[in-house]
Amino acid sequence: MNYRKWLATLGTALLLGGCAATDERLGDKEWYQKTREISGKAVTLAKTTAVSSYERMQKYLKEKDALKRFHDAGEESETAVLDVLHRAGIGKRSTAASTGGAPPPASSSNPPGKAHPPATAGAKTPAAPSSLGKVPAHYSGAYRWPLEAGIISSEYGARWGKMHKGIDIAAHSGEPVYAVAAGEVIYASDGLSGYGNVIILKHDDKVTSLYAHNSALKVKQGEQVKQGDLIALLGSTGHSTGPHVHFEFRQNDLAVNPHSLLPKSQDPDTVATAMAPNEPAPLAGVPAQSGRTRAR
Repeated sequence: MNYRKWLATLGTALLLGGCAATDERLGDKEWYQKTREISGKAVTLAKTTAVSSYERMQKYLKEKDALKRFHDAGEESETAVLDVLHRAGIGKRSTAASTGGAPPPASSSNPPGKAHPPATAGAKTPAAPSSLGKVPAHYSGAYRWPLEAGIISSEYGARWGKMHKGIDIAAHSGEPVYAVAAGEVIYASDGLSGYGNVIILKHDDKVTSLYAHNSALKVKQGEQVKQGDLIALLGSTGHSTGPHVHFEFRQNDLAVNPHSLLPKSQDPDTVATAMAPNEPAPLAGVPAQSGRTRAR
């Protein structure tokens, strides 16, 4: 749910629920009764979501050592991703993108702990649609994290002598994966070598986000999504040692550290550090209390 709308609804509910005089004066008005009903449902849903996220996060914290072992098992095909981005008008159009080619075999699921050989550098991908002008030239909103609960198992940066272009967030298979911002689905399939079931969203003329290794995809290529929409279920397809989502941000066709764009208040490390025994985890999009710092 949109943060501002949630706050407005919650404020209305508190105002209406805490004023007996207002109840007495407007209680017979149909619009007032409907507003109270909608507000009550919104507050109940928000509380349920917060409690559920908190309980899942508590479970993941207890399993942190095991979850830390779930990450990419080898290289993913950078060429394949660039091909999709270039076909969708992101970055420079490459020779491979302009010539096309047959899609590679579908990536298959693999059992946790089983490594795979590096992806083939020259893997081809199915064509991605050109942008239909459905995204803004520049996205000016805030981003949210792709998961409500999970453990960061591998950070952005140098890894195995190469560059890990995203972050890996481990959780149980089936954990909901959400769109970090509104955008257009420019890829939703399993044809990018190493990535398994993967989704790529285009948020504006330069920025995209990528979600890999999912067990199931909930959106299709060409669809429009809103921030917080369910787009996939976390899994372990492609080159993976166990259930996790490999998440990337790209500006043009260059990968950037997701921590530079995602809110620190929702960072799994921050949430885990900030959690008190009886304190619900922050809702996605709701800032944590002040004075909390990111764990390092």
